[in-house]
Amino acid sequence: MDEKLAMAKRKTSTLVSVETILQDHTPDVQAIVEGLRGLIRATVPDASEAAHAVWHSINFTHPQSGYFCGIFPRPQQVTLVFEFGVLLPDPDRLLEGAGKQTRNLRLAEGDEIPVEGVKALLLAALALPTSRSERMALVQIS
Repeated sequence: MDEKLAMAKRKTSTLVSVETILQDHTPDVQAIVEGLRGLIRATVPDASEAAHAVWHSINFTHPQSGYFCGIFPRPQQVTLVFEFGVLLPDPDRLLEGAGKQTRNLRLAEGDEIPVEGVKALLLAALALPTSRSERMALVQIS
């Protein structure tokens, strides 16, 4: 089988419904996920959403920018991951992480979503250069 075809087949075979991802989580975790999904859709209406079983996540891509964030529900918390979070301005200090590229916003059960801060991060993520290679070059020099 052609390698590109095999890769595409593996990628689509991991796609599941959002309901499948959320089915074993508490109502509080489900509410946070739904709040984040709604906020992302309202802020970035042309984003596409896909739930992935292997990553146990709901990922968002933009037609020009590609993958920009993902929601990762976990027991008693939800993590919103920004692919190039290290490059994002974060005046509210919402993001955590010390890796070379990604940054995370963690919300525990009962936490309120910092709506304005998340909107600003989403818009900043989309304002990055659209070329992945350009973004990776920025990561290397940051």
